[in-house]
Amino acid sequence: MHTVLSKGSRLDPDVTLPEHAGLTMVTGAPVELLLALSRPHELEVQAVTAAPTRFAWIDVGAAGVLLYRLGPVLPWAQVTFHPHLVPAEEGPAGVDGTQGVRIALVDRDSRVVLAVHRVRWPVGFLSVVRESVARMQETPYDRLAHQHAVAALHRRYPTPEDLLVDRADAHCTAVPIRAG
Repeated sequence: MHTVLSKGSRLDPDVTLPEHAGLTMVTGAPVELLLALSRPHELEVQAVTAAPTRFAWIDVGAAGVLLYRLGPVLPWAQVTFHPHLVPAEEGPAGVDGTQGVRIALVDRDSRVVLAVHRVRWPVGFLSVVRESVARMQETPYDRLAHQHAVAALHRRYPTPEDLLVDRADAHCTAVPIRAG
């Protein structure tokens, strides 16, 4: 979905919004975490830019899971990823990390961008994610294996907090990228 996102802009009708959150990692572009919520609460909007912005990564072989916590108030949430699910028109999947991570919150009903925040993952965390995505990219995609891996992970670790404590491969607190 790598379009120009700015607070107050409206997404085109042809832009597909994820059910709750979508993660896109394309070589040469920022990692993008797009949150699409119906009538988000003001605390959800504020959380996008509130410190700390925390992440964890889990590699389950046939899928990756990004855990994220935006600000001090909202709980941990998660989004799954596999490079073979990135639409071809987006470009080649990959993580170079030079452009950081762009987090955007869109009101699902009005399609208005309510908040945008840019952060950078620390080198160690970025390295773990990059290696995981590259490994998945080199392996043929198997839809059933992907679904099974994610379902098995959620059966064993039913909440994002369980995943964070008992299963995460890497954790970080992101560093804000100042506009300018």
